[in-house]
Amino acid sequence: MKRLMVAAALVAAVMQPAWAAGAKSRGAKANCYSPAAIEAEQAIRFMTDVMVVSSACQDTIYAEFRLRNREPILAYQKALITHFHGTKNFDAWNTTLANQASQKHAGLPTAQICEKDAEMMKTAKTLDPQSFRKYAAAQAQAAGAQYAKCSK
Repeated sequence: MKRLMVAAALVAAVMQPAWAAGAKSRGAKANCYSPAAIEAEQAIRFMTDVMVVSSACQDTIYAEFRLRNREPILAYQKALITHFHGTKNFDAWNTTLANQASQKHAGLPTAQICEKDAEMMKTAKTLDPQSFRKYAAAQAQAAGAQYAKCSK
């Protein structure tokens, strides 16, 4: 687990400057979000948190979640690739996101991680494509105020 955290921190340190430079070159439009992009980001954030915890707890919840929700995940990824103006920028953002999710658990014993995030994992087990979309929409609604909205 400690090696995973060190590797994640190193990748984050390498990728963060590239991501920041890319965002600056895309201008103000890259810093604003459409409602679809907010929902997509919330969905990918949830999926990433599930991935990190599932890996730490050595269970199959993440793999099962991805298989069950393949269609909405691909749609959310496509929306964010559009939002971030390309696969390269999306990949950089997604890598940074995964590293940040890993760092939230740095130094915690695995048992504590699994216990702390048991409710999230329980939710991930229950989400099918329709309920995953509803969940992401609800998360987007709750988090919407923290995003700059794009003007028409």
